[in-house]
Amino acid sequence: MSGKIRIMHVVRPAAGGMKNHLLALVGNSRREIFHHMVACPPGDLADSLAGMGIETFRVPLGAEISPGRDLAVIKTLVALLKRIRPDVLHAHSAKAGLAGRVSAWLAGVPAVVLTVHNTIFHHRRSRWRESIIALSERALAGLTDRIITVSEALGREIVVREKIDPAKVVTIYNGIVPEEFSRDPDRDFLQRITGIPAGKKIVGTVARLAPQKGVAHFIRAAAMMAKDSEEAVFLVVGDGPLRADLERLAGSLGLAERVFFAGERRDMPRIMPCLDVFVLASVTEGLPLTVLEAMAARRAVVATRVGGIPEVISDGVNGLLVDPGDVAGLAAAILALLGDRKKSRAMGERGRDTVLEKFTVEKMVGSMERVYADLVSGKCSR
Repeated sequence: MSGKIRIMHVVRPAAGGMKNHLLALVGNSRREIFHHMVACPPGDLADSLAGMGIETFRVPLGAEISPGRDLAVIKTLVALLKRIRPDVLHAHSAKAGLAGRVSAWLAGVPAVVLTVHNTIFHHRRSRWRESIIALSERALAGLTDRIITVSEALGREIVVREKIDPAKVVTIYNGIVPEEFSRDPDRDFLQRITGIPAGKKIVGTVARLAPQKGVAHFIRAAAMMAKDSEEAVFLVVGDGPLRADLERLAGSLGLAERVFFAGERRDMPRIMPCLDVFVLASVTEGLPLTVLEAMAARRAVVATRVGGIPEVISDGVNGLLVDPGDVAGLAAAILALLGDRKKSRAMGERGRDTVLEKFTVEKMVGSMERVYADLVSGKCSR
């Protein structure tokens, strides 16, 4: 291990996009040059990392602010960092960024990186709370060498709202392995795991069932188009705090036999090619992996015009964009693609070309490795 660049990742409890991003990064990095380690809470992510042979340290970092517990975590991290002596600390998300960057400063870690996966400014937060968040992030930026954003939109947001030095901000797009989504559709498999009847057109979404993902808008759009497309059914893949509420919503709209909840799945390369249209109705986003996966599978995509999504989808070219919360517009866009098979296929093909050109895991990992190498070689300075 002599001579390798040693990177310690710090991450809070993570599922969905952030988890997959980290697994792709450490799993595809050049191990002959970079030695990745991860400090994260016990659970599925820690188990997955350990199973990949990644040195994993289980620390009780929670998702929510808790002063007493967070101070204890910082103390644990400082001791760990002093013992391990990494060249780079790489924190993922604001919460891990707080504990990780303070710990790195106290432990004397030479270089510090933060990846911003999504906006920290949510519409339900009060203005004074957003101001406090912006001030704290501005202060922590002084302890940070590079801030990685997964989209240009996120980069612009933190520069403007947090008044961060633009020279510290670098956009590195999320990346996937397109070949994993190149298989032929296996509708029999999808029927077995979901109960969806044969011969239906399948409109699907894949998301954590949390408010920012807008799954309720997807279900309301399904209700609006149910009469106009009797052969369509709607698949929701994912889990989260709103699952029971969303199931009740589907029932109250008369969609109990049309909306199928599959829960969290780890076999998306088999599921995604079975969809006729993929939908993401988020109200806030960074750069969603699920949209990239659908495009890699040559699926027609309808998504909201938020975050980095317009950097992936050119409206009317490789997908359709609607405004967040526009249920009627969402329904109309889905119906347009269901009713025009030729158009859907053409958009799907152009979508795959987009992923191959800009959003592969090789491009993502290569760009991140260059950041690490430049920091360690002294080309970048705080």
